[in-house]
Amino acid sequence: MSDKIKGFVGLKAEDVQSIYFLDKLPNGQGKFPYRASGLNAPAGTVVLFQFKGRIIASGVFARDEKFENAKKGHGGMLHFEAGSFRTFDPVDFEGMRKAWPRFGGFGHVKQALNPGMYGAFRRRLKNERSARAGKG
Repeated sequence: MSDKIKGFVGLKAEDVQSIYFLDKLPNGQGKFPYRASGLNAPAGTVVLFQFKGRIIASGVFARDEKFENAKKGHGGMLHFEAGSFRTFDPVDFEGMRKAWPRFGGFGHVKQALNPGMYGAFRRRLKNERSARAGKG
């Protein structure tokens, strides 16, 4: 997620967490449209979301729906388990390296991290919050 993309310009990490991960995504059935590049991962994969060089949220991946023809500028839709989104105090590069010593850094490249280290990462999270999908 980039603060240069429409809808994210001018937002702080806390805004993105509140607006998207605790409201729009859970209440939008976990659907996350993408422009060009989807995600090649098995269902059940925990996805970590970054914003401004920090990990700010997680969600459980369900599937990637690629569109044959772009719809409203989107090449497809990522589907997540709507009730799986979690936010927490942002985790910086050093925090990521504590769980994954070979973590390469932030950027626009998707990374596969050793899932065996996720438990250690999650135990370090502070102020973890989740949304209830389908609320009001």
